[in-house]
Amino acid sequence: MRGPGCHLGRATGTGVALLLALIVAACGSPSGSTPKLRQASPSPRATATPITTTDPGEPTLLPVPANIPFLQAPAPIQNEWRHYYATGAITVVPNGTVPFQRPATPQVVNDTNGAVDNTTAHGWGDALMREAAWENWAITADQLSLLDSGVISAPAVTAGVSLPSGATGLTITGSRWPSSLRLVKVTASAQSFLSVTDAYAFIVTFAEGWSVSAVFPDGHTEPLPAQTAAPGAGGFVTGHLQAAQDFGELWFGSVSLACDASEPPTVQALCAE
Repeated sequence: MRGPGCHLGRATGTGVALLLALIVAACGSPSGSTPKLRQASPSPRATATPITTTDPGEPTLLPVPANIPFLQAPAPIQNEWRHYYATGAITVVPNGTVPFQRPATPQVVNDTNGAVDNTTAHGWGDALMREAAWENWAITADQLSLLDSGVISAPAVTAGVSLPSGATGLTITGSRWPSSLRLVKVTASAQSFLSVTDAYAFIVTFAEGWSVSAVFPDGHTEPLPAQTAAPGAGGFVTGHLQAAQDFGELWFGSVSLACDASEPPTVQALCAE
């Protein structure tokens, strides 16, 4: 997501990261070529027994104790993630804890006037937090192609998340997690303005400030302009529930933007819904 002033995921804005400165936006181009692997230490041992959960929407993952370069992973794990590696979305297999290591979903304020029941609204909130967990993993694990691949959200949602020339990686400072969620309907005029078909959006607020910064060989860091959120910043992300194999049920965002006075009237009206 973006931070305030940015789209969630990879969109434009000033500072909202959805997912998430306030729904942060990251820019990147899909990769069609086989990605290069970084040098890594010997791969951790892993079995083929999947991690299962009874929680609705959570993925079933093979128990990888740490991220493993794809070509170093055991055959069963390679088979599970082969499609994502072949399409350039990942170069490493994510450890099995990624989607589960996230804060509790904030209470979802359901402002859809009965169009969506409260149970469904909360489930969509869970899906947004799960997608945020994968975004944060992709940022810190140098797997930005996942954000450009259209697997967990449209690339526009994380526009602005890219590795600057000379940087060796990205780091997240602060809490890149929303503290409040409000589900609203997207009007026909807003859909037309944003060029989306999604009928719902989450209005997101960040209680704590956060930023995504590039790390350089000499150790200094530089914040990404569209990936910074001040405490109390807010934004929105339009989307819908979508399940992705191995990633679980996600709020698949189509567009994210900041909720502030710099945005066009149509955007401000959506934020005020």
